[in-house]
Amino acid sequence: MIIDRQHRPWIYATLGLALGGALLYAAGLVFSAAPPRGGTALGLSFGFAGTALIVFECLLSLRKKFPASPFGQAKTWMKGHIWLGFLSFLLILFHSGWHWGRGIAGLLMWIFLFITLSGLLGLALQHYLPRRLTELVPRETVYEQIPLVIRELRVEADERVEHVTADLGILEEPEAEPVGTFHAGGVKFHFDPEQRKSAQKKIDEEAGRRKSTPQIQVDPEFSEALRIQYVEEIRPFLQRRPSAEERTLFHNATAVAAYFKRLRTIMPVPTHEVLADLEEIVEERRQLAIQERMHLWLHAWLLLHVPLSMAFLVLIAAHAIMTLRY
Repeated sequence: MIIDRQHRPWIYATLGLALGGALLYAAGLVFSAAPPRGGTALGLSFGFAGTALIVFECLLSLRKKFPASPFGQAKTWMKGHIWLGFLSFLLILFHSGWHWGRGIAGLLMWIFLFITLSGLLGLALQHYLPRRLTELVPRETVYEQIPLVIRELRVEADERVEHVTADLGILEEPEAEPVGTFHAGGVKFHFDPEQRKSAQKKIDEEAGRRKSTPQIQVDPEFSEALRIQYVEEIRPFLQRRPSAEERTLFHNATAVAAYFKRLRTIMPVPTHEVLADLEEIVEERRQLAIQERMHLWLHAWLLLHVPLSMAFLVLIAAHAIMTLRY
């Protein structure tokens, strides 16, 4: 979430509550016989308030599972999650009297610290990475569709090369059978089986012509050179999980441009249009790799933040039971 002007009310409210809590804590230091700690009335009040905020923090995951919930907008909950999270950490420090504690209390403080730091990391990543992604990936696509897009790029590249080399002898894994209906604009549509069969027949006929005879005539040595270059270096990069060596070969836009510039200097002019198409396909695949990597960075911190939060909630309950019982 981007921190903008809409967060100002939350920031002001959090600062006001923090200041109020600090004044209460200071008053407890001055006017109470014992400083505010977990066993004092004021310390317990801070503990209950901090715990209530922590429970609210953990309810965010549940709120996200119900987009149409009447209990406020998800973005409002997210704002509260950010700022009340900071406040809860301060209240727990007041509750402990600024002592880290031992045993389960010390473990709770360490976990809470890591939760807070991971949240700050996530907030920083959400500020920086989307803007950086827009700069690096002009052709950003829906993340869940990336495997399908990669496959389509690979099939398209095969077809373009086969215009020069004829059949590459590569068997691409077939797509899943399409469903018989689809929805658009809230309306359900049905595929016409005959139209689908006719369209597939035309596709098969075009593929047969392309694979049997080169559509772009060049000397056999150039055709074979392109086939080898494509099969050994270009196509492996178009796989779902290219190796580190293949990623290094096309690690940035400059490297992609230099690679195909070199190919154009040694390949005859009739192949240049195919090479230009291949360069565009490889560049798009490179951008998809960047998008996947940034998506991982953008969400990896949750692998620490969420489990720790759940464990923290369980330990808080155990800490409260042990404190009240003993």
